[in-house]
Amino acid sequence: MQPPFPSPTATWHNESYDAINPSNAGLSQAGKTVIITGAGSGIGRATALAFAKADAARLILIGRTESTLEETKKLLAGSKSECAVYPVSATDETAMHDIAKQVGAWDVLVLAAAHISSPSKIVEASLQDWWADYETNVKSIIIASQAFIPSAKPGAALYTLAAGAAALPPAYTPGLSGYLVSKTAQTKIVEFLAAENPDLFACAVHPGMVDTGIFRGSGADPSQLPMDSGEW
Repeated sequence: MQPPFPSPTATWHNESYDAINPSNAGLSQAGKTVIITGAGSGIGRATALAFAKADAARLILIGRTESTLEETKKLLAGSKSECAVYPVSATDETAMHDIAKQVGAWDVLVLAAAHISSPSKIVEASLQDWWADYETNVKSIIIASQAFIPSAKPGAALYTLAAGAAALPPAYTPGLSGYLVSKTAQTKIVEFLAAENPDLFACAVHPGMVDTGIFRGSGADPSQLPMDSGEW
């Protein structure tokens, strides 16, 4: 499906193509340790599968639900990647620091864990649900940064997942204040991480529009938009 709006991009891709395909030998991740939060589903799972295709040496899968992490691990069977599962919340400071000690030096950290509160006007929103967006989309980034950055290898890379809708006027995204405000804050945090850690590549990446629980939780209809594979 082509974009339903004017796009500055001449060629529009919804699936991986040769230049970015993880099976491309020129993109090999052999020997690398990759840590992924939110690895039990959605973009986190797709990211794990992509790094396995690229022959990463170790995949560290972090998520709240052990059963879904084990499903991801099964999908990695047959790959060259050693896989370790850690069923903990990315907001659990003690657990994340414990994982960092066990993992040691790493090459890539993908912070894909996310939360979206139920769409609602601010004055009608459940404060607990609204604030849960900040707990996962902001606080967990700080926790992971403090836990893992000290053991990053030279040239390591840290990624978070940006929300493109945060750039839209609020009138276009009614009811999504908690999610989009927290995602905007998350992107700013990554800018600071990049400035404060010159040996670390830190970037907020928009992997496209992917049919995930978060996407559907926003009330969006995947049949009305150009959906992407989530493999980046």
